[in-house]
Amino acid sequence: MIGTFLGWSIEIFWRRFFGKARRWINPGFLNGPWLPLYGFGSIILFIICDYISPIYYRAIYFFFVLTILEYIAGVIFIEHFNIKLWDYSKNKGNIKGIVCPLYSVFWTILGLIFSYTLFPLLQRNISNLLNNLELSFFIGIYIGIFFVDMWQSFNLASRIKTLVNESEEKWHVDFERFKLELRDRVETGIKNRTHFLLPFYGELGSGFRERLKKHRINRSSMLKPIENRIHNK
Repeated sequence: MIGTFLGWSIEIFWRRFFGKARRWINPGFLNGPWLPLYGFGSIILFIICDYISPIYYRAIYFFFVLTILEYIAGVIFIEHFNIKLWDYSKNKGNIKGIVCPLYSVFWTILGLIFSYTLFPLLQRNISNLLNNLELSFFIGIYIGIFFVDMWQSFNLASRIKTLVNESEEKWHVDFERFKLELRDRVETGIKNRTHFLLPFYGELGSGFRERLKKHRINRSSMLKPIENRIHNK
């Protein structure tokens, strides 16, 4: 719970001030204030900190294990759902735009911060947390809402995959840009019900196919100048 929410908060500010769009946007794949990748990452960090003592050994594990986790998540969404949740293709040393050395260093720094702050706190209080029945009730509510969100989001991903596969050309949906395009429809006066935490609410009707086609056209027009520069070089 802590990892998913803190990761979501970090991503909101990162994408606003350092990301491609430089706008406030609900990050990630789900609708709610949580990012499962950071949640799984927090569990891995806790295990590493619990078993690995020297801090420099921990840093090495943070670098490689978190990079592998990010790579696996990226490959699953790109290869299976035709969705790209992030893109490091402009960063040096990247692999398929999914991982790159720069962000692996960032994950290592976050791991070290976790090691010095959250880990000691959780380690001291984990027994009390697990035996607290009142807290278990709230955890149950959280898990219930979380899995409903996951079910809805994976249904959306399956629909996107089906529509993308109708095209003869293999391509991927830039998930962040697609959400921004839907928001821009509201800002230009087109009536719909898109919200920050529900970016696809009111957008999944019969016109969803057309909006996805427009996204493909917009995406292609942005990629052409890059492809031309590469060709010229």
